[in-house]
Amino acid sequence: MPNNTDLGRQGEFLAAYILETHGVEVHHVDRVGADLWCRTPNGIVTIQVKTTAKPKPTNERSQPYYSFSAKFSDANFYAFVALDRELLIIKPNDPEIIKPTTRFAVHEFNPTNQRRTIEAMLGKT
Repeated sequence: MPNNTDLGRQGEFLAAYILETHGVEVHHVDRVGADLWCRTPNGIVTIQVKTTAKPKPTNERSQPYYSFSAKFSDANFYAFVALDRELLIIKPNDPEIIKPTTRFAVHEFNPTNQRRTIEAMLGKT
């Protein structure tokens, strides 16, 4: 079982790979508050990557969910990575959206949401 640093690094490289397949120039940086610097049609944006290996189990009355610890970052965006699905969701760094513990239903990690959130980051929507 990888430790948190290894898990985070896996998520950072997966996020970089996914973004590059969408035509984004990505640079991995070792900096507090941002993991990726990306060149987009609108300029450089910074991304803080948060990674989880699998959803958290719940009781029989509720659905499993992905949970991410998203402490303060000065990055422009967060990339939430579900390693078990090899998918990500990008959200703007907005306190109305990003909470100290940010949760997503399992079904939210799908190729359509991944593409939609990347396009929103790129200003294509």
